[in-house]
Amino acid sequence: MEGEHNWNGENAEESLSHQDGSETRKTLRKHLGNWFRSHRGLTVLLVLSVLLILALVVAVAVLSERLREIPVTPGAPKFLTCPEAWIGYNRVCYYLSRDEGTWEQARDRCSELGASLAVLSDKEMGFLFRLNGNLDYWLGLRRRGERFQWVDGSSYNSSLEVLGNSECVYLADHKLRSENCSKQLPYLCSKPQPHLY
Repeated sequence: MEGEHNWNGENAEESLSHQDGSETRKTLRKHLGNWFRSHRGLTVLLVLSVLLILALVVAVAVLSERLREIPVTPGAPKFLTCPEAWIGYNRVCYYLSRDEGTWEQARDRCSELGASLAVLSDKEMGFLFRLNGNLDYWLGLRRRGERFQWVDGSSYNSSLEVLGNSECVYLADHKLRSENCSKQLPYLCSKPQPHLY
């Protein structure tokens, strides 16, 4: 009998504690429900915050996975963009001035910008012909005796003819023309696109 009584006592305690836990959970649910109902704006904000955090976690995971897929050639330089108001093409930055000057003034102004009057290949000339519109720009090309020479010391060896018999060369109407160096024109500067290793 005693064992039976003990067993009934344990069941009673267990039943009581189960009822107490059930009551506690009901009370907690009731209070939480009341709190959420009375703070709807905060509840919505809390739910939106949780959703936003989850979306950010997913976005960061996707982005880091994509970044891992981008091949990086070891030792290859990483090129940066050109400065504001400069145009990048073929790893060279170009500056088309708005102000005018003589050829020498243009050379000095480009130098102040950490560049030189533009030295161009045939490919770059094609690009600039499409870009320059109706304006004329001084280039870093000048007559030296019977030949033309770029400001970097290299010889002009393009098949594109320089029109005119003057000393300094400018880009005009999809052609290269020569003019007296004292003429006031806008100018075209160029410099290599900066890079990091």
